[in-house]
Amino acid sequence: MDVKEALDSILMPKSVAVIGASKDPLKWGHMLLSAIIKGGFQGKIYPINPREEEIENLKCYPSVKDVPEDVDMAIVVVPAKVVPSVFKDLSEKGVKGAVVITSGFGESGEEGRLLVEQIKANAQGKVRFIGPNCMGICSSPAKFSALMIPFLHEKGEVAFVSQSGGYGLQLYLRASAMGVGINKFISSGNESDIIGVDYIKYFADDPSVKLICLYIEGLRKGREWYEAAKEITKNKPIVAIKVGTTEEGGKAAASHTGSLSGSDKIYDAAFKQAGVIRARDASEMFDFIKGLIYAPLPKGDRIGVVSNSGGIAVETADALINNGLKVPVLREEAQKEILKVIPDFGNPRNPVDLTASLNMNSFLRVPDIVLSQPEIDGLITIGLGTSILQTMFPDVAKEDLSGIYKWISEQLITTYKKYEKPVLVINPAADIETESTKIMEDARIPVYTTPERAADVMGVLYRRKLYLDRAKA
Repeated sequence: MDVKEALDSILMPKSVAVIGASKDPLKWGHMLLSAIIKGGFQGKIYPINPREEEIENLKCYPSVKDVPEDVDMAIVVVPAKVVPSVFKDLSEKGVKGAVVITSGFGESGEEGRLLVEQIKANAQGKVRFIGPNCMGICSSPAKFSALMIPFLHEKGEVAFVSQSGGYGLQLYLRASAMGVGINKFISSGNESDIIGVDYIKYFADDPSVKLICLYIEGLRKGREWYEAAKEITKNKPIVAIKVGTTEEGGKAAASHTGSLSGSDKIYDAAFKQAGVIRARDASEMFDFIKGLIYAPLPKGDRIGVVSNSGGIAVETADALINNGLKVPVLREEAQKEILKVIPDFGNPRNPVDLTASLNMNSFLRVPDIVLSQPEIDGLITIGLGTSILQTMFPDVAKEDLSGIYKWISEQLITTYKKYEKPVLVINPAADIETESTKIMEDARIPVYTTPERAADVMGVLYRRKLYLDRAKA
């Protein structure tokens, strides 16, 4: 069975069998079935359990072979020793793909590895599978949530594949709060059949996916993965977290999913050569993803900084320099124009310090002046958070203030979009001022809580630009 055909069946199914479905709300077989139903899946759902006649008001079947209609994919959550016989049934039924939730295979020693061999033998190459030892999958386009909980992102452009099940699920849930929409999520587990290189090739050809995100403990067929990634990154960014970077972490990865972590230096070099963007942790991963999806790439390394705080301006400039970028002094004509709308004690050179005068005209006008300069390739600016607006207008009712803020934000967004240069916004209260952040990010202007995080993203955008230039040369 072709991997693409199998993954199509798994991620965009018209019918699904839950093998090991249960009435017990504390068992995986019930949680998965319930999540599929509550997630809004529109296809046929077939609970499989020989001891039940119906579960969740759905007719239950003793075996997948007893289902009268075709079954596209199966969720398998039965004891490990039973899984090989299940795959014999799946093969005979003509099911193309499966997700094996069950643990106790390659990560548990020789006995588990023998069970995997039995599964593959019984599958006869007709049934391809994700896992085992995974948390499940989600596909927002299919309204298909095969996880412990019925959660789907309303929209998204990111495919997320995680070898960690529990942590991957937490990141999948957190992504929306971080401004990142996940289109499809796969907890890949032990990767005993479909492996990392299969996933990146598949999502490279998925038009609904604009970026591929990976949580990696170790890679099988590393050379093949590298060669594939090197081609894919010419068209779609790949952002990866690679764990198991220490000897102790590598041992933990082996016992967790049976992955061999390998030398971290080798991974680091391979990622750089293949154009894969490496993130150190989840926060950095989401930061990079937002920048890569929302912002255009800078044409050069010269970045403008506009702030109402001298401290943040200097901190941002330092962070940009540390990322190999430049903060050039603006031309004298631009400085004169800026001085018309900021106090005399402000700084028009770059970084531009609007000062703490809270002059609305300077907030709206200066970013336009800076972005219009030919010596500026991108901008990092301080955000006008709702808390600042409340300080400026303490006597204005909250609902009226919200309208004012929306209008101001719309004016700024128009300016930010005007020049096709990357604009990143710093709002130290972004994680608590959700309204102001949402307005910006709904307009695809990424918001960050610190100067360092914004500068790191600008550095990633510029390095991606350089990589694409080299790749096309």
